[in-house]
Amino acid sequence: MNAILIVSGALAAFMVVGHCTLGRKQFFLPMLAADFDPTARRIMAFVWHMSTVNLVAAAGALFYAGVVPSAAGPLALYVTVQFLAIGLVHLFLVSTSKLPGAIYKQFQWSLFLAVGFTALAGA
Repeated sequence: MNAILIVSGALAAFMVVGHCTLGRKQFFLPMLAADFDPTARRIMAFVWHMSTVNLVAAAGALFYAGVVPSAAGPLALYVTVQFLAIGLVHLFLVSTSKLPGAIYKQFQWSLFLAVGFTALAGA
């Protein structure tokens, strides 16, 4: 068993819970209620659900890699690359957005980096 990958999976699962509760309330539902092009709104709904699938799959992969040693390398490295890339892109976008306090209000970058670095440590 790889405790570091289990911790990384728990962090990823925490992200899923936040995405499906706070994110749904603060972003997804208001976005659906906003008055803009219906096709764009539908695409955003698709992106939201695909993000949910991706987060759930990553958490599951990390938990699996934590209990099945032969799966640890490839799965953990995939999630590491994915989450570090997303975290770094998000950090760049919020830090250059010129929105007041964006780096704190749009804090998801820190969670992606935390999962990515713990997955890397456990790989």
